[in-house]
Amino acid sequence: MKMTKKWIRKEDMLSFLLPLVTMLLIFIVKGIFPFGQESFLRTDLYHQYAPFLREFQAKLQSFSSLKYSFNIGLGVNFTSLIAYYLASPLNFFVILFPKGLVVEYISYLIILKIALSGMTASIYLRKHFQKNGLFAVLFSMLYALSGYVAAYSWNVMWLDCIFLFPLILLGLEELMDEGKPILYTVSLALAILSNYYISIMICLFLILYFVSRLFYAAVTDVRDLGRQTGRFALYSLLSGIMAGILLLPAFFALRLTASASISFPKTLIQYFSIIDMMARLFPFVETEQGLKHWPNIYAGTLSLFILPLYYKNPAIQKKKKIIYAAFMLFFFMSFSVNALNFIWHGFHYPNSLPARQSFIFIFLLIMQGAEWFLKRKTSAKKDLSFALFLSFSFVILCQKLITEEAFHWSVFYLTLLFLFLFYLLFYLEKRGMEVRITEILLIALCFVELSINMAVTSVPTTSRAAYLEGSKESSKILKELRREDSGFYRFIREDAKTKDDGALMQYHSASVFSSTAYGDMSDWYTELGMEASTNAYSINGASPLMKSLLGIKYEILKKEPKHAEDKGLSYLSGVGEYRLYENHFALPLAYLLSKKELDAFDLHAGTPALVQNSISGALGAEDIFTTILGKMDSSSYYFTVEKSSEIYVYVNNDKVKEVKAILPGDEKNFEHVDRGYFLSLGYLEAGTEVELKSLTTGENMDATVYSFSYEVLGEITDMLSGRAMELDKWRDGYVKGKITAGSDAVLFTSIPYDPGWKVKVDGKRIETEKSFSAFLGIPLTAGDHEIEMRFVPEGYYLGILFSIGAILFFVLLLFMKKRWDSEEAYYIRPERIERRPERREKKEERKEELSNESKNQEALEEEEKNSNVPVGANGRSRKRGNELAPYRGNLPRGRSRSQVVEKMEVKE
Repeated sequence: MKMTKKWIRKEDMLSFLLPLVTMLLIFIVKGIFPFGQESFLRTDLYHQYAPFLREFQAKLQSFSSLKYSFNIGLGVNFTSLIAYYLASPLNFFVILFPKGLVVEYISYLIILKIALSGMTASIYLRKHFQKNGLFAVLFSMLYALSGYVAAYSWNVMWLDCIFLFPLILLGLEELMDEGKPILYTVSLALAILSNYYISIMICLFLILYFVSRLFYAAVTDVRDLGRQTGRFALYSLLSGIMAGILLLPAFFALRLTASASISFPKTLIQYFSIIDMMARLFPFVETEQGLKHWPNIYAGTLSLFILPLYYKNPAIQKKKKIIYAAFMLFFFMSFSVNALNFIWHGFHYPNSLPARQSFIFIFLLIMQGAEWFLKRKTSAKKDLSFALFLSFSFVILCQKLITEEAFHWSVFYLTLLFLFLFYLLFYLEKRGMEVRITEILLIALCFVELSINMAVTSVPTTSRAAYLEGSKESSKILKELRREDSGFYRFIREDAKTKDDGALMQYHSASVFSSTAYGDMSDWYTELGMEASTNAYSINGASPLMKSLLGIKYEILKKEPKHAEDKGLSYLSGVGEYRLYENHFALPLAYLLSKKELDAFDLHAGTPALVQNSISGALGAEDIFTTILGKMDSSSYYFTVEKSSEIYVYVNNDKVKEVKAILPGDEKNFEHVDRGYFLSLGYLEAGTEVELKSLTTGENMDATVYSFSYEVLGEITDMLSGRAMELDKWRDGYVKGKITAGSDAVLFTSIPYDPGWKVKVDGKRIETEKSFSAFLGIPLTAGDHEIEMRFVPEGYYLGILFSIGAILFFVLLLFMKKRWDSEEAYYIRPERIERRPERREKKEERKEELSNESKNQEALEEEEKNSNVPVGANGRSRKRGNELAPYRGNLPRGRSRSQVVEKMEVKE
């Protein structure tokens, strides 16, 4: 079938619909809302993406600042969070949906993006091979429902790059072949804007793909090579600069995260063999999302069957086979060798979710498969038998060698079954079955296989009701509270679903789980005995002193706390089983500390209890934690409470991951203990005997037990509350207030330090400082002061300027393009190299043709003058039997102007 100029054809629509139908059927079968009461929430989609999208929706609907948010982790640079998680243009449509359907919006957005991946892959295949047909539907389906999508479909922010990738490749080919830069520049800019992380991998591959096409086209002329390289570099750079509005702020923000440092591997390590990796091409293999490095490269059993046929097909050029074989080998090395793995992932090792660039490998697989499919007539029956024998042998070998749990015994037999079915269809086609029927049956068989694989290896579910439990009650409590208290305060929820509940439930929180989390704040939480990791910090393990310092004024609890009055808690209201308590020990957003006091805060005193004792000591109070002695017996630690108080445990053995606390009539279990946070046993009466038991095999229960003093806490909070700044105005990214300093001091805020905070004191801009290793501090002199704080992400305005400038420059280039596309312009078409004459020879031939045409025309005019025979409008003499003459009328289809016309009969 000949290629047409129509951009989107029925094949592309079918390529969109088939993955869409597959995912909808899976949603129906698994009872995902509205087809049941389940929801498609998995790992980070559950803990991060849904809460962040809810925060994004709330900001769009309320027209509040997109630069900053106090609802996440004490306060975060929301622009950098958008750049990493929320920059997809499709996310903006969430403004049209009610807040109660954010989970559903993100779930069905995943389906839409998977379907778009099928459509864009189909468009690429049609235009790359210059042919329309069902082959595009067949192979685009392998891309849209691949093992990569099965493993990472819940990573919704990556999927934009997945469906844009085929368009980027198509754009690069158009740029190199025809000099058309629009598709390449725009699609690459959108990919970088949507998710700069996956775009790093795309950009690395684009360099390799560009070089491979130059090699295939055998470009040797230095000038031609320079033009091609210049165009590629120019439009690639423009794409990146167009995304500067988010890319530049994200760059500055990443310097404040725990991922800012780069440590290149010093030794080379291989994770696994090529045979082990190739076995991941089998269907129904459990996807890898942990730390084992396995790539998710399944692209249908059809790809496995076709692979040997591609390299055996005589119609496919050897040079192209060499290029694809080199790519395959390089990607296998990238999956297995630690240094290459490190480079592909932006000079960092991925924290789980391995081989995030494997979608590129899958696309290379289907490109090879599609080319063989279009040239399959040149493959003999014996080639099909050879491919079946080779693939069968490989499966049997893998069954013998592979012992990974991801490979259920049925995987090998089902792989053999599908291999045989594909062989049978191609064999029947060789025996005379219609091509159209073969293609339809292949699509049907692949649809069944891919759908089953997706249902078995992907789309886990969780209870929708459990995830949203308490959201309505909490919203009602917050709404009523804000009528009574319009100040700045933070919350904690006893049954928080995630560390990002502040974003999900819309309240100021002190916890965060995000790749853009402040690295210094994560370290600070760890040193003070709260749960933290590379990209998260949580209020879990916070002592009452920490809750006070961080401004936790209200707590939503499901049970009435014991000795609430001693803890400074008072009941305010309740909705259903949820109760709202006010913490009277909570400190305001900002208060004064002297330089001497700040210097005495010893973040590295030892255990979290010693660090907090250094705080109380610096403020002139006694130790806030007192040690309770006990005894250790192998995997257990025993102690008796000496005085009724709040009891905390710090596990000194950082290899212990799980602990069980056995209390009279009760037990408490703690996970992730190796993260170094305090284990809160609650308020215990004097004489209570407690056993702490390590649940980590072979690890001793080495721990220190402390009692907490609320009397000392009261002294500290009374002192600091008298030094508080009076708030006049505040909103996300903006704080204004007044304060009187008796002497030179630092206005300490419970806001994470970020250079993006611009502060004016009495109308004059001053430099901020980092206080207590992680917080925003404002140096003040003695006297009355008016403070104004405004957050502008670093690089924000410069990024906007870059984006606007790049877009305007790109438009200018498009206007100038006609002048650039002179006879000196050079483009390559690798698929037509054999038919393309050398540029200079072609130029000389064209000059000769024009010269001959001119001479023929002059001769014709001279002859007509001599014969007095009128010349027709088409430039031909109306005299019968006239000699050859150039045709000057409208050209019929298939004729070029340089052709001459034979004798023809013309009616008088």
